[in-house]
Amino acid sequence: MLTREESQALTEKVLKLADAEQVEAILFSSSTNSTRFSSNVITQNVGLTNQTLRLRVINGKRQGVASVNQFDDESIKRCVQSALAVARVAAEDEKLLPLLDKQPEYEPVNAWHESTARFTPADRAAQIGKVLGDYDKRGLEGAGIFDTDEGAIVYANNKGVFAYKAGSKAEFSVSAFLENGNVEGWAESFALDVNNTDTWAAGQTAAEKAEKGVKPQAIEPGEYPVIFEPSAVAEMMLFWGWLTANGLAFAEKRSFHRGELGQAILDKKLTITENPYHPELGGTPFDMEGFPTQKVTLVENGTIKAVVHDRRSAALCGQQNTGHASMQPNAGGAGPGSLVVSTGNQTIDEMIANTQRGLLVTKLHYTNVVNQQEVSITGMTRAGTFMIENGKITHPVKNMRFTQSLLTAFANIDALGKDAHAGGGALFGGNFVVPAMKIGKWRFSSPTGF
Repeated sequence: MLTREESQALTEKVLKLADAEQVEAILFSSSTNSTRFSSNVITQNVGLTNQTLRLRVINGKRQGVASVNQFDDESIKRCVQSALAVARVAAEDEKLLPLLDKQPEYEPVNAWHESTARFTPADRAAQIGKVLGDYDKRGLEGAGIFDTDEGAIVYANNKGVFAYKAGSKAEFSVSAFLENGNVEGWAESFALDVNNTDTWAAGQTAAEKAEKGVKPQAIEPGEYPVIFEPSAVAEMMLFWGWLTANGLAFAEKRSFHRGELGQAILDKKLTITENPYHPELGGTPFDMEGFPTQKVTLVENGTIKAVVHDRRSAALCGQQNTGHASMQPNAGGAGPGSLVVSTGNQTIDEMIANTQRGLLVTKLHYTNVVNQQEVSITGMTRAGTFMIENGKITHPVKNMRFTQSLLTAFANIDALGKDAHAGGGALFGGNFVVPAMKIGKWRFSSPTGF
């Protein structure tokens, strides 16, 4: 990972080399360290260091982009020449916006922890070994991964703007298997500081789910009250962010809002905030145009309040830029990256006790979009699905496929969990702080065979 000083020296060098009216440099550098395990033994240790420079040059209404992952003088020169060559032959873009020309103030984010960056393969192996030793004694097979990563992101341009953010994260994900892999329990532990992870507790949770999941029973498809554990809620939030918070989709009336805000259509218990400054998330305080990223309340007490914007969609809607731009040029529009869901007043055990007949779901799997306007998704349950009857878990259930509108689901929230923490179980990482959620009606379309 490049330090702030190294990044500033490199971007200054690149910006001077590029003979263009406007020049933008975005740097990514990372160190990814992973220990994988399967069948109760460590199978792989991987350490990957990567760095990428993405250069954009603008002359008049033409722009060119090039990237390189080698930072020697010759490679950087070729990257600069490529970007300039592309700009010379590119079509003019009358909507092309100028680069930011004033250094903003960025809110500090405490996202990098030396303990995580210095965590060794031996450290990871020691913690994994304790979990797998216990699994050996219990006749369980464990598989999973333990990551300890660090990285930095930089935005700079030739108008004097420079922004740097460093971060780290540790994620332990474990599946416990019984009956030749046919029964699975799963859990995770995620934190920016590896000292705040609890691999033993995650291992115990996965083991208990597997042991309770033996001999699952098939149930009929239909609507059930469902208690979703936080990892499943994080998966929902991933798709909610994609489908409902994009400023360009809102401006073009492609989202469910149809160009309108203020609809009180969700349960009043639900508030969703885009908050890169949450201490467990360590989000980035600037976007890929160099603008400061704002905290935005998307849903407040069930009312749709806002979407996130870059400069383009903000201008189309007559609203303020919230600092959520992707790398330019970009046709996809702005999107959230750090969603936080409000907490409630019940533990999962209390939700179970207050359920006459329903299901407890650990996580969602193979989730995908069905209809953007309806905010509907499809997928299946995985790694621990259980029947609740008369306030108690009575037996495991074979996994179920579902097709469900999140608009309908979030209008029928019976309870939210007391606690919410960052997790890494969603499809693309741990950018969500969410509690457990009990939804009064969730539609399952068909059973599976396992």
